[in-house]
Amino acid sequence: MAADPTYPVFPIAYFVAASMLLLVLFTSFIRQQWNLGVTFLCFWLLVESIADGANFIIWSDNAEVKLWVYLSRVQLITLIVKPMATLITTRRLYIIVSLRSIDLPNAKTRRRNLLIEWILGLVIPLLVAGPIYYTIQDNRFQVVEGFGCENSSAASIFYIVAFQSWAIIAPLVSITVYYPRVARIFYLHSRDVNHFLRSNGSVSRTNYIRILALASLDILLTLPVGIATVVLEVTSLKAQDSLQFYPGWALVHSNWEQPLSISYATVKASGASALALTYFSKWSSPTVAFAIFSLFGLTSEARASYRRIICTMGVWFGWKPSPPAGNAGASLGTIEFGAQPQETMTLDAEMGSHPSFIDTNLAQTSRLPTERAAGDPSESASSESDLGEVHERKLDPEQLSESRSFPSEEDRRPKSVTTDTTAAPVEA
Repeated sequence: MAADPTYPVFPIAYFVAASMLLLVLFTSFIRQQWNLGVTFLCFWLLVESIADGANFIIWSDNAEVKLWVYLSRVQLITLIVKPMATLITTRRLYIIVSLRSIDLPNAKTRRRNLLIEWILGLVIPLLVAGPIYYTIQDNRFQVVEGFGCENSSAASIFYIVAFQSWAIIAPLVSITVYYPRVARIFYLHSRDVNHFLRSNGSVSRTNYIRILALASLDILLTLPVGIATVVLEVTSLKAQDSLQFYPGWALVHSNWEQPLSISYATVKASGASALALTYFSKWSSPTVAFAIFSLFGLTSEARASYRRIICTMGVWFGWKPSPPAGNAGASLGTIEFGAQPQETMTLDAEMGSHPSFIDTNLAQTSRLPTERAAGDPSESASSESDLGEVHERKLDPEQLSESRSFPSEEDRRPKSVTTDTTAAPVEA
């Protein structure tokens, strides 16, 4: 019988989270240049979800030492990567809205920014999970019944500063430095920022808000867990009267080769607050994974990628998928909203505004007979007949396209002036 009363909720949640992250990584949405932080987060969460999902199954009812425990370093890396990825993401979002550009101004700045992101997302987590962790590692590993293999550290002030503080420092920098700047730029230059996000093809306003929402959720999960862990650690050290900066290298590694086995009853005996913190911290990673999939794994681009993957795999097994029904609708839409037929253009030419294909000189000269001989009925009738010819004249489609850009010589000739000159009275 499983020691954890919630079993098998944890392994199911972790394996579902791993599947979702794998689907998201298959899409090209998060592989853009400005989204390196989300890529780091997705990759390490995927590795952690697979490892921890196996942990919950292998050690569901026992605390025996197995070779699998050496993969517990992945938990350390992910613990540091999560706040660092959030810091990378919020910093990148601030750069986008402040510079109004996806690309940095010059090659030197781009190299410097890329170096900073790789240091935050990979170098620091590997250093913390490697040599820094070894200085406070009092056992090779520990196995907790119901939860699996975990890391074992000597509790001290150095342990809190060098290891636990990353879950607090990085989210605090995001909240105190980059979040206020992003909010201030949006408030003061909202019109310019919205125009940039709508006009840019690489990052839309919707995608920007999705990235910002993911960073916010990760902060809401990481920061409380980090603060609660530090508070419980300090409280426990004070209760044991062992609050010291560092116990010493010899004391820390005196029993290093001996693995530690902890029963579920010991975990429960540590107190309700410690037990609640354990469960809450276990749920943080799958919650972030579910949020990533809901934000990036259900978009139209992602669904199209899933279909292409399924169709490709189907072809391998001899299945020939039919084209989606949406293609027909798209073709009809193109035909319906394409170029207008010629009959409609002729109708528009007859009922549209006349100055578009009548020379303006013609309209001006047609008023000359009325001004020169207002009382002469023959001139008035001649002018009206000439204008009538212009209004009643119909153009076929070929003449229409030519007349819109280049009026013909017949249209340019001032007919009314010639007629009125011959009809003028001799006495004048």
